[in-house]
Amino acid sequence: MVHFELLVGADAFWKRAAKDFALSRRRLFVQAMTFEGDTAGLAVAAAIQASPAADRRVLVDEYTRHVISDRSVHAKASKADQDFQSEVRATHAMFSGLVDGGVCVRVTNPVGPLFTRYPARNHKKLIVADDAAYIGGVNFSDHNFAWHDFMLRIERSDFADACADDFLATFEGRPRASRADFGPVRLISMDGRSNRAAFAEIMAMIENARRSVTVISPYLTFPVTGALARARRRGVAVELITPLANNKRLVRDYLLWAAQAGGLDVRLQPRMSHLKGMLIDDERLVIGSSNFDFVSLGAEEELVAVIADPRVIADFRAVVIDPAVAEALPASAHQPSALAGVLSLAQLKFAQAVVGAVRGVPRGAYDYPAG
Repeated sequence: MVHFELLVGADAFWKRAAKDFALSRRRLFVQAMTFEGDTAGLAVAAAIQASPAADRRVLVDEYTRHVISDRSVHAKASKADQDFQSEVRATHAMFSGLVDGGVCVRVTNPVGPLFTRYPARNHKKLIVADDAAYIGGVNFSDHNFAWHDFMLRIERSDFADACADDFLATFEGRPRASRADFGPVRLISMDGRSNRAAFAEIMAMIENARRSVTVISPYLTFPVTGALARARRRGVAVELITPLANNKRLVRDYLLWAAQAGGLDVRLQPRMSHLKGMLIDDERLVIGSSNFDFVSLGAEEELVAVIADPRVIADFRAVVIDPAVAEALPASAHQPSALAGVLSLAQLKFAQAVVGAVRGVPRGAYDYPAG
């Protein structure tokens, strides 16, 4: 038996997760790409510190050492901004405090000399608290908590064990690709090097869609946009939901241009949404950390679940898709020119080449604060 809880919004997610942190006895494993020393991040760190779990561990990608509050730590303006530098110091102090309190903290995927490995990020967001696991898109920072997002809590011991095994493999510096079924849930872990096989499964679901595909993502790109356009030409109803207030405007402009070219129905959310999910024929729901983009395909480590439970699917439509459509603006609210679309495609294709070049680089992890 699997117990699901779809937690939409940072408040709902954190209220539920904080209870699990406090009740955990055996293990508490927490993984994120971004974990910052601000109000949200410090609350999560304090809950980890206070947890009575016998085994407490944290994994954070090295991204959070170089980008805080969506700003480069190394930029000249950042170095001159004293408030920003205070947050940088607070983030380091937060991790040091966790280590001093007996929490094992490791940092994944060093960026390497001259940032040559920078695109090879560990993009997973995962919590394992005894026999409950959380997957989704929420990072631990104020700006991430302010964005529209969700986590799915899945309570089932063997599913939580599989998530814990994935966490521990990364913790030991040997991320791995895997897939396993747990009743109506398939868990897919991508190691950043062999993601094409996992993506082929997702692409096949789009290619085999009979009636409808709804995708909600801030950073959707090729090759998924191409598969969606092909589905549309076969008569499948394709709906894309993406934020107008996107923190990556280049990707938004590409997506709107590609959607217009492919005849896809686009809804623009007024606020920034970091939420990602794909609903196919109202029968299968794909959720997790992947944005369904070339970066996920090319080099990032991701954790995705394919869910065939009618209750979860109905809940996702009711509390995620329907409200998003109700508040959305039409695509005409922002339609980039043909020139802007072609230029955005060219820039993203260049970025794809860079990402592909680092697919096979060593990953690894190291103990905080070394590195």
